Amino acid sequence: MDPRNVVSEILSGGISVFTPRNKHDALIVAEQAIFEGHNELMENLSPLLTDIELQILDFRMAQLSNDAPLAQQYLTNALKMSRTKGTRDHLLEARIRMEWGILRASIGEFDDAGVDLKWAVERMSALSEGHRWHGIALLNMAEWHRSRGEYGMALAVHADISRHGPHLIEIISISRRRAAELLIEKDHIYSGLRNLWIAHHGFRQTNMEVEAIEAGLHWIDLGLTEVSEEAPKMTAAIEEAAPRSAGEAKNRVWIHPTDLEMMCDWLHPRVEDEIANTVLEDASQALQS
Repeated sequence: MDPRNVVSEILSGGISVFTPRNKHDALIVAEQAIFEGHNELMENLSPLLTDIELQILDFRMAQLSNDAPLAQQYLTNALKMSRTKGTRDHLLEARIRMEWGILRASIGEFDDAGVDLKWAVERMSALSEGHRWHGIALLNMAEWHRSRGEYGMALAVHADISRHGPHLIEIISISRRRAAELLIEKDHIYSGLRNLWIAHHGFRQTNMEVEAIEAGLHWIDLGLTEVSEEAPKMTAAIEEAAPRSAGEAKNRVWIHPTDLEMMCDWLHPRVEDEIANTVLEDASQALQS
């Protein structure tokens, strides 16, 4: 289920009454509607939510309104209900602990935030590995490590999100994009290129066009270091990638012109700003030389 499509279908009248197929689907769609500013859809979706889910939804709306005290109160209510006999929900409890971790990080309680995030990741992994909330919890855990300068730990968390699944393609793509940024900061440029390539194509597959453009332009900008017919194509480089041994030289930073041409062909009709066009102009010159 793609909640973006469900919201669009409800708005267009393609779906008159949303019927959840899986537990918590209604909450996922309701949150998507709120993020997009379609609060009017709550009349359709609220009857499908449990009391805990309604508290989470109220928390989200308070959060988006920058009402921190009210957001904390709703989150506290939801956590208590998720642990109470009769309304207990293990997956929602883990989701709420993740939200607490994010909230604590935002107010400077970094150590407590890490405890909550780690607990959420471990519980979701045991309950429903690959669930979208599990993937989001992993992304937040990695970002927590990154915020503390623990790049190696952040990369280790991203490594738990395999490009072969079971996580959603959107989650995998975001993970590869963030992993690329970390690798580039550590001067592992070619590894960053591989991850940007995976991210770009995942974003394209899931209609995340803005993110696909950003990843593609970044890939070109780095890859223009050297364009050569002798360079391996990205698909082969990704399949053959292996951890480097201690002391082993870093991979050569180069790309194949066929990959560059394919990327440029996709980007050309989709970019308009001056900086992006400058990158594409540089790429065209590299292809002609």
